[in-house]
Formats: sequence, structure tokens, C-alpha cells
Amino acid sequence: RFTLQEPDASTMPTFTATVQTHIKASPAQAFGFIAPVDPTTLFTGYGPLPAVTGTRDQTGPWDAPGQTRTVAMSDGSSVQEGLKHYRPAQYFAYTVSGFSGALRWLATGADGAWWFDPEANGTQTTVRWRHAFHARSKWAAPVLWLLASVLWRGYMRKALRLAKAQIERVPRAPAGALSA
Repeated sequence: RFTLQEPDASTMPTFTATVQTHIKASPAQAFGFIAPVDPTTLFTGYGPLPAVTGTRDQTGPWDAPGQTRTVAMSDGSSVQEGLKHYRPAQYFAYTVSGFSGALRWLATGADGAWWFDPEANGTQTTVRWRHAFHARSKWAAPVLWLLASVLWRGYMRKALRLAKAQIERVPRAPAGALSA
């Protein structure tokens, strides 16, 4: 019988992918859309990487450190997410663990973070997303490197394009306009 053993984290490599885009919205608007978004609307799959089909067992509205949820994938697998940091209109970070699909053979977990930096007097935002996978073993490391640097980065770019399109499509009142 084969069982997975947790490696010494200090000796296993971490593979990071980072993507960013510029969105025509304030940091508060971009953050307010992305942080609580229904993940099925952004994470629609990429090549062999599965889409998110839903979440369950969420412990809150995804707006405070310590909240957790299970994310279900289109290939029948799931992962556990935990919110670590949450600064409205600026930054949020989370952990991913408990991979039940093929990733369980490659990674012990992952850390993700999103930053929302103002541009153009606050009317635009640079959104940056970083995701770091922690290799399960030295044998898994080359495959995980390929996954993170090619496939996962493509998955991230696609999700960020979808977020940008949805955020920029939302009508906004002109600067200085009064709402009724």
C-alpha cells in the first residue's frame, strides 16, 4: 500500500506564476467584484485544467481571514481554500490544500494572492495575481514547474481576462455625478 507523506517543506521547491492586467475601475470596484466572485464565472477551465463547478461548506461571505470553503471541479476533484488576509480595495490572500485530483501527486498545497493598485487618479487599477504551488517531491517538481509556468499561467490569464471584461462592462456613474 502506497501512502503520500508530507515532505520537509524547506527542501521542496515552490513554483510561482504571476499575471496582471489594467482594469478601468477603481481599486474598490475591482476588489469588490473579484474577492467575493462566484468562482464558476471566472475559472472556466483551460486545456486539461478543469473548470470550477461550485463551492460548498463556505464558512462566511469570503471577506475575513479564517473563512474556508471547498471548491468543486469539473473533473470531479475538489480543493480546500482558506482565506488568510483580507484588506478591502487592496489585497487578499488564500491557501489551497487537500487536492483530491491529479494535483495531489504533484503538490502539497498552494498560496494565492491578489493585489489592487490604483492608477490614473484612482479611476484605473492594476490587478496582480500570484499563485505559488509547493512541490510534493523532487520527482514531482519538473511536472509541477511545467504546470505552473505554462498551463496554470494560461488558466490565470483567462480568468483575469474574464474578470476584466465583466468589471469594465458594469455601468458606472461619471466622476462627480450624484446618485439618486
